[in-house]
Amino acid sequence: MKNILFIDDNVQSGILAKIYLEKEGYHVFVAKDTTKARSYLSNHDMHCIITDIGMPGENGIDFYKWIRAQDAYKNIPVFIISAHAFSLGDLDIDLDNFFMEKPIFYPSLINRLKKILKED
Repeated sequence: MKNILFIDDNVQSGILAKIYLEKEGYHVFVAKDTTKARSYLSNHDMHCIITDIGMPGENGIDFYKWIRAQDAYKNIPVFIISAHAFSLGDLDIDLDNFFMEKPIFYPSLINRLKKILKED
């Protein structure tokens, strides 16, 4: 079973992610902030991270940059989600495959996850 870390300060988004992704056979850890996300990362092997951009405290872009700077985590695929338009030009990210707008269309996310995690 693949572990997915879903980070979003919106509780309902976390509940929906857990329902949809666990129905597909993933084990989902939901964090409402990056502090909790770091705790999950240090205690569990993650196969993918999905993070919202707009969160109080450390935002998803800063967390993404931190992930990429960590040897232990830099190879984990990271999906960035947002309900707002943000400039992601300075990030080394494949926007076609790793960016999704909110509300999340879960069939599309699941297809992307299966492709990225080599489950097709």
